[in-house]
Amino acid sequence: MKTLWLGFGLVIVCLSFTGCESISARMAERFDTVPPQTREYPADQKAIFQAVSKALKRMDFVVTRSALAQGIVEAKSSIRDTATFGAGRQFIFEIRLHGADAQSTHVDVRLTELLEGDFKAGATGKTLRVHGLYDSFFAQVDQALRGT
Repeated sequence: MKTLWLGFGLVIVCLSFTGCESISARMAERFDTVPPQTREYPADQKAIFQAVSKALKRMDFVVTRSALAQGIVEAKSSIRDTATFGAGRQFIFEIRLHGADAQSTHVDVRLTELLEGDFKAGATGKTLRVHGLYDSFFAQVDQALRGT
């Protein structure tokens, strides 16, 4: 009987350490800070601020926070359905403008994806390193600066 419990305990210990590496890798990925996508434009901060606002409107994003003096623009998309019934997806842009000088402005952009399933646990968010919305955003800013 003692050997049965000893064997059972050994199996439990072995199973408890199985998959620890994959869990730690997933946890590290979740808390790893994603660097922003950055572009520099040859225009002053006010012109870029207006172009960013226009670009987000063209992309059907709603500006939720903006402050020209601080160089902050935040916007969110509408909630989009996914292939799973009852699940939704939403994107959030966090944009920071930094005037390098009177004729140059840096634009730092982070895109976060919020996913919510059909269960009641709430949404989970993940900042994306690469996504097509980054390219679309910068293309729209370029168009807004050209006046088209």
